[in-house]
Amino acid sequence: MQSSHHFALAKCTRLSPAERARLAAMAPVRRFADGQFVQQQGDPGTAFWAVIEGRVTVGRYAADGGFTVFGTLGPGDMFGELAFFTGVPRQADAQAQGAAALVAIDRPLLRRLMQGDVGWAELLLRSLGRQLAAALDIIDAERRLPTVERLARQLAILAADADDGASVRATQQQLADRLGVSRVTLGAALRELVRHGLVESGYGRIRLLAPLSPTG
Repeated sequence: MQSSHHFALAKCTRLSPAERARLAAMAPVRRFADGQFVQQQGDPGTAFWAVIEGRVTVGRYAADGGFTVFGTLGPGDMFGELAFFTGVPRQADAQAQGAAALVAIDRPLLRRLMQGDVGWAELLLRSLGRQLAAALDIIDAERRLPTVERLARQLAILAADADDGASVRATQQQLADRLGVSRVTLGAALRELVRHGLVESGYGRIRLLAPLSPTG
C-alpha cells in the first residue's frame, strides 16, 4: 500500500466506565429502541451525546433514501460536538443499533463537568481533532487509493476503537455505505483481505488477524 499519514488512528476519546457512571449520575439517561433516531439532520445542536450503553450508527440519509454510514459508536463514544460548538444544525443522522442508552451533554452540564475535572477540555479537543483527522483521511483515501486499501484503512480505524483492538462489528452493507461503494465491490475487496490472511469474516463481524497498516 502507498505510504500516508494515518491521522484517524490518533488516540481515541472514549469515556472510561468510571466516567460514564459519573455522567449517568449527573444527568438523565435517555433510552432508545432499535432503529430509533437519536438525532436527525437539521436538528439544533443544543447538546452533544455520550453513549452509555449499546451502539449508535451515525451517517446521512440522502434525498433518494440511501444511507451513507460514517461510523458505529459504542459505550464511551461521543458525537454531535461539531454542531454543539459551532451552532450550526446537525449535519448527520444517528440511530440506535439495538437498545441504547445515552446522555445529552448541554452547556450547563458541560460546565459542571469541566469544573469538576479540567481533563474534559482536553478530551473534547482530542475528540474534535480526531473527527477532523478522520475526515482528512477519508478525503485522501478517496482521492488516491483502490477499494481494498480503503477498506483496510477503515477496518484498522474501527478496530482501533474496539475493546480488543481487533474486532469490527459491521455488516458488509454498512462498510459499503461507509466507503461509498456497492456491496459487490466491497465484498470483492473483503475477500481479497481474507485471501491474504489479514482478516476473518463472519456474520456482522470482522476480526483482524494481522495489523492493517497504511503502508501495507
